[in-house]
Amino acid sequence: MATFFLPLAAAQILQTLRNPVLDAGISRAIEPASSLAAFAVVASVVMILSASGTAIQSAYLVLVQGKQSYSVVRRYMFIYTGIIALIAILISLPGLGESFFRSAIGTPDNLLPDVMTMMRIVIAVPIFNLIRQFYLVQLAHQRHSHLVWIAPGVGELVLIVLALGVIPRLSVPGGFSGAIAWLVVAVIEGTLTFVLARRINRRVPYDSDPKDNAPLDFQYVTSFLVPLLITQFALVIAHPLITAGLLRLPDPEFTVAAFRIAFSLSMLPMTAMAPLRQVVMVLGRESGDHRRARVFVYAIGCIMSGMMVLIAFTPLNRVVVEGLIGAPKEIVPDAIVAMQIFTALPLFMAIRQFYQSMTMNQRKTVLVAVTAAVRLSVLVALLFVMTPMLGWTGAGVGAVVRIGAMGTEAIAAYIIGRKYFEMDAATRRVSKPEAASSIPVRSQEPD
Repeated sequence: MATFFLPLAAAQILQTLRNPVLDAGISRAIEPASSLAAFAVVASVVMILSASGTAIQSAYLVLVQGKQSYSVVRRYMFIYTGIIALIAILISLPGLGESFFRSAIGTPDNLLPDVMTMMRIVIAVPIFNLIRQFYLVQLAHQRHSHLVWIAPGVGELVLIVLALGVIPRLSVPGGFSGAIAWLVVAVIEGTLTFVLARRINRRVPYDSDPKDNAPLDFQYVTSFLVPLLITQFALVIAHPLITAGLLRLPDPEFTVAAFRIAFSLSMLPMTAMAPLRQVVMVLGRESGDHRRARVFVYAIGCIMSGMMVLIAFTPLNRVVVEGLIGAPKEIVPDAIVAMQIFTALPLFMAIRQFYQSMTMNQRKTVLVAVTAAVRLSVLVALLFVMTPMLGWTGAGVGAVVRIGAMGTEAIAAYIIGRKYFEMDAATRRVSKPEAASSIPVRSQEPD
């Protein structure tokens, strides 16, 4: 499990490192505070458009069992990517885009021009993100996880050069050049992942699907995938919702910028835990592997939480936020408080990943969506009811809301998924025709 998991975790960390690296570049460029705030708004929308890739990955791991099912899921993914491209174009249009960011996100008017410019630059980023996620999960499904880190590694090297070497030297606000760097890296990673997956598929193509499995079709994929898309939407919409809530607090630009820094750093260990779902679905499908998989997932959660405590509650916090990221001094204390609150997230994440995987292996994706609905309800209540009622302020508000929502979802996932523990994964069998009647049928003869 460790051999399978570590390359996946490395790939996820490399992909997530783009956030603090971009933050570091933008922080060293012109107009850092406003650029960070505007970039955070755009990044939250791009995250929503790209988030469905995680749901498609889960559908791939559960549904693809051979050549026919792979072909159906791949065609489905291409159609879905086209729909996401259309949505990205609509959000980038003059008038419609401003209305969306002003009404749905609560973006202040002074940030709107920068936000719209950045959105038009990164319009293709969600498309290449979905391509990358699809072909990465293909490599994992075919148990070539040792290749999944290559594309993110190359992309990260390019991003470091652009963000730390080029962006601070330009005479334009850092958000604009940061958006261009993000687009370049997304194109590189998506293209390289596609090339690697195609090579593996040609060398070791899928066999035919098991004969006792019913052929996969778009209707079944949709019924399986839609609850997962709702789940992922509920997960990712948390970021723009929190951004919208923080923009309504005192000193909104500084609060959003501080939360952006804390969120980017705290998501590094959280992102490393995202492939735990792939570990459970690929290596822990059978009931006899469940206990070992649970121990592994919980151990990773404890390790990641310990790492976050070490950074957030020691002098390393200022070294990282001020030194490595280069955040403006006025937002450093607020960012550190949010980081300290975030340290409990990996423990909740471990519970959530394991028991949601148990539920998905039984193809009960509607129940997974139930846990996401619980999460979203708690988040909205904390952010838009409790925060004004109690007068909370600062970037720590965002961290508290995240912790409360994730903790509630983890409890719901445990309550639902524990009954599937040590139960073999479900399959979709071909329905057997009813046995012929034992009563002989008299043939009709002409008179």
